[in-house]
Order: sequence, then structure tokens, then C-alpha cells
Amino acid sequence: MVELKAKVWLEKDGRPVLGEGRARLLEAIDEERSILKAAEKFGMSYRHAWGIVQKINKAWGEDVVRSIRGGKEGGSTELSESGRALLKEYYEKVAALDRFLK
Repeated sequence: MVELKAKVWLEKDGRPVLGEGRARLLEAIDEERSILKAAEKFGMSYRHAWGIVQKINKAWGEDVVRSIRGGKEGGSTELSESGRALLKEYYEKVAALDRFLK
């Protein structure tokens, strides 16, 4: 059986912002509440994951994650409101394309 497939990514001003891999990284950061733990989940270094987040921030024009300094239990990192909106928009567009392709 032959199927039509497509890769989807969001661009802003001609610059790639978010595709499947970056979206999965942002989700993992939010779930793990840590860039380091999210990076480990994908077998990448913290530095590489942080670099990806910085590229997303630059292309999007806003910070997509926010760090929370912690006390006894340490800090955490989570998606900012802007990051959640970006991720939501990405998955809505992916779902719309998927419906179209079916």
C-alpha cells in the first residue's frame, strides 16, 4: 500500500521555528520540568538541547521556556505561555493536515 506522507514545520519570517523533533523536545521539557532530563530522554547533551531552545526563542521572538529557581528541592523549567501557544498551534496544524491527507 502506498501512502502520502508529509513533514510539517512552522516558520516565522522565513525561519524554521518548530517541527516534530523540536515539538517533542518542548513537550519533554514540560513533562520532565528539566532541560537536562528532557535532553537525556533523547540521548542528547544539555548543551545541544539548550541550543535548540535558543534557536526556537530567536525564531519565535519570545522565550518558550521559563526557569523557576528553587529552594530545598531545586528549580525547574517549564513552557512559558508563549511556548504552550506555539506547541498548541503546531499540533493543531499537524492535525488539520492529517485530516486533509486522509
